[in-house]
Amino acid sequence: MLHALVKRLTADDANGNLKTRRHHADIMVRFEDALTAHGGSQLNMPALCSAIGVPERTLRVCCTEFLDMSPARYLLLRRLNMVHSALRRADPETESVAEIARSCQFQEPGRFAVTYRTIFGEMPSTTLRAR
Repeated sequence: MLHALVKRLTADDANGNLKTRRHHADIMVRFEDALTAHGGSQLNMPALCSAIGVPERTLRVCCTEFLDMSPARYLLLRRLNMVHSALRRADPETESVAEIARSCQFQEPGRFAVTYRTIFGEMPSTTLRAR
């Protein structure tokens, strides 16, 4: 998804700053590739920046430019969407919200549930049962 967004945003450059925008787009592609390569494991920001080959400040600038949010916020929303998808596919008879949340690196069930409800408008258990 991020690849398509980056391609669309770099296709037409109204500011005449095409070279910088393409460089930032390349960083965003490497960002998404690094996240995909590390699967469900939680990367800290220094390790992620090292994998991409950019300073943390540069990654923040690129994320703000393309996503209008920080890298940390994007990572949180990405993990929440992974849980949401997993809950929708899960069998409520054999899988639990806590188990699925832990698989996506959410360690605090209460905080996770509040954040999930804020983003999706329902409790994770409701999503699981709605299968």
